[in-house]
Amino acid sequence: MTRDVRDLLAAAAGLYRDDPRASALLHDCLNRLEQPLRVAFTGAPSSGKSTLAAALGEWPTRALRDLVLLDDPGPADDVPDATVRLVRHLEPDELAAAHPPGGSPFARQSAVNSVLVLSRADEVGAGRIDALLTAKQLARRAWREDPLCTGFLGVIAVAGQLAYGGRSLRDDEFDLLAAFAAVPREELERHVLSVDSFTDPAFPGPIPVETRRSLVVRFGMFGVRLALTLIRTGCDDRVKLSAELVRRSGLGELRDTLAGCFVARAEALKARTAVIRLEALLAAQPRPGGDRLVSRVERFAAAAHDFRELRLIADIRGGRTALSGDPAEEAVRLLGAQGTAPADRLGLEPDADPGEIYDAGLDALRRWRHEAERPDRPHAERTAAHVVVRSAEGMLALFA
Repeated sequence: MTRDVRDLLAAAAGLYRDDPRASALLHDCLNRLEQPLRVAFTGAPSSGKSTLAAALGEWPTRALRDLVLLDDPGPADDVPDATVRLVRHLEPDELAAAHPPGGSPFARQSAVNSVLVLSRADEVGAGRIDALLTAKQLARRAWREDPLCTGFLGVIAVAGQLAYGGRSLRDDEFDLLAAFAAVPREELERHVLSVDSFTDPAFPGPIPVETRRSLVVRFGMFGVRLALTLIRTGCDDRVKLSAELVRRSGLGELRDTLAGCFVARAEALKARTAVIRLEALLAAQPRPGGDRLVSRVERFAAAAHDFRELRLIADIRGGRTALSGDPAEEAVRLLGAQGTAPADRLGLEPDADPGEIYDAGLDALRRWRHEAERPDRPHAERTAAHVVVRSAEGMLALFA
């Protein structure tokens, strides 16, 4: 795919060689193909963009090391290849506003570069101790049932402040929380109902008000209550508590989604950005001979199988196809949801023998061709099976 885009950009550079601005844009498109994938965090003010980007960006994880995270870039700033869109509520007006602009036919057809995040998930249900579980259920339901969530590669509930606090939990903060957790529950309970009660001078013990307030600033009142509960139930050191706070925050699910949908498809998403910018140039500054480039862009769009794979992965995981159970799990794996290498697609060990990979791929191809041709299956199901067949064929072509 990248080579095709390079050819398109080279042809366009010849067409616009007498236009310095157009030439600079095309040169930038070429350079961007060699650079890391750019992922923008966008959303309304106070939705937690900076906190969430910081929590992910400071996570020393191999899965995200090849991403550049952009905190709410403006229209004139760097053009992102993919987007994490934050909303505070799953209300119709917020969901409608979260959808990216339509753009060109290719942009709409390949609009599989966004993940929706229900941020500040710890505020769901007035911040009760089960707020995160409730938020995750709401997010899954919205992804499956709300038409306004169609097209997103995932709808994920994340408590950004909790994630960042957990990721950066210090020894002195753990010691403070452990000291609070040691206070008899019945004595402490009424003092952790709200920020006011937690910072009230009548709070038991010698911990200054400002110190208690700093904990609320770092973790939120929900995070303080959750930390106390976790310490009482076995998280008896900083490392354990940090890991559990991060796990419950939803940050891991978001990381895995970005790794599977963005990092694994980085080349395709960067190529998409370049083609969309080229399309815009051809439309804004038409030149004699430009129609041939437009036709080449259309052929490229029609052949771009990566975007069909991403769309179908989202549809299957969002419950928008008839596939379910084991066939659905196999389909998303073959489509590359767990990695685009043949062994990953086939669920084999990374060091699997090429012969084993080929045989497993051939077996998968035969099964899904059968599914694609079954007359008793609904048309939509057979269409989905055809996409899986195309993925299996592409995988086997690597062994030709």
